[in-house]
Amino acid sequence: MKHWSRDIKRLLPVLIMVLATGTGAMAKPAEPPCSPELSLNPFPVEAKSAMDSLFAFAAESNTTFSPDRTDPLVKFVRDACTTDSGWELPKRNDAAGSAYIVKIKVPLQQYLTINFHPGIPDYAVFPACLRYSAGLNSNEMARAYACIANGPTGTQTYATGRMTGFEEITPNPESGGYFSYTNARTFLRCHVAGQEVLFSCSETTGPSTMSNRGVLVGSLEQALFYYSGQPGLNLTGMKWMLSQINHSTTLSVYIALNSNETAVATFAWLDAGWNGINVTRACHILNSQRNTLDFSRRIAENPGITAPLLASLISTVDKMTEAAVNAEYEKYLLYVRTYRDNEPKGRFVRGSILQDLYDAKTAQDLPMPYRRALLIQERVRVLLGVATWSTGTETSKPRSNL
Repeated sequence: MKHWSRDIKRLLPVLIMVLATGTGAMAKPAEPPCSPELSLNPFPVEAKSAMDSLFAFAAESNTTFSPDRTDPLVKFVRDACTTDSGWELPKRNDAAGSAYIVKIKVPLQQYLTINFHPGIPDYAVFPACLRYSAGLNSNEMARAYACIANGPTGTQTYATGRMTGFEEITPNPESGGYFSYTNARTFLRCHVAGQEVLFSCSETTGPSTMSNRGVLVGSLEQALFYYSGQPGLNLTGMKWMLSQINHSTTLSVYIALNSNETAVATFAWLDAGWNGINVTRACHILNSQRNTLDFSRRIAENPGITAPLLASLISTVDKMTEAAVNAEYEKYLLYVRTYRDNEPKGRFVRGSILQDLYDAKTAQDLPMPYRRALLIQERVRVLLGVATWSTGTETSKPRSNL
């Protein structure tokens, strides 16, 4: 029993899916847990009070806010974005936290239009961290996105909007765990020290579902996954283990640096683990944040990808008949089965994960909204030059009859 308990404690930190933006995210396999280029810098104390004031505003819907209170935080993000950087945050509600800050070479409005367009769901621009997302109240969502698009008008010092949404995240490549949950988000757009800024505060409204098992199909760059619907995790001897996100808090900051550059920062705290034990460390969160923002930057900086193009692409998929969607979905399943029969051994598990996970009946039960989301994500991969199942050119034939 002592050896069993020791093994559990040793393995738990690599089993848990961690979040990055409040929209959910996927952690990279860590070897070591924080690689040198992701080393965590100490967070400046003077910026903490600014973050606290934003969270206090998000928690109290009837309060007013002074944008000037965020000046230390805005200055910190603006200075830190000169190089991609990671920062260890003070604990919040006993949860570890980290920040990841980058510079994206597009105007603020262009970046916001791609990321907060009412016709572009989150999973289209964050395919590496979201399987599916949806607003729970269309009126809330419309008001929130109008605040983001228009900002303050007249004598207003800021514009704000609130919304709730459902999200399901992609599997963690180490553990296979994926989850769904509900988020409450507060947006605040304003000017701070003469610069345009958007803040987004996000918090889960309750614990996530228990972990289901999924797996990467191909390279992490392509962000293609299979979702089994089976409970547990993928590690040998640990398949029975059910992990859960107990609570997550995220602050995202977007700052117009000049006419063609935007600073983007995510601050995230996560309480996630097994049997109520929080095992998440700051470096786990940082790895996930980096993966999420790097994918977002690839999309935003690609000159061939615009918000109208993405919205049109999504509208086209939404208008497809179910028969047409199903025909493309079968190509995805063929690609998954081909990979299953030629699957390389994983770093954290022994043997083929897909041989264990793939189930034809479960695959055929996937709801239509999820099938459409899968088609949309593949079309984004095509635009990025990393197409997968849609090419129709499997690298090798399956070794068994399907």
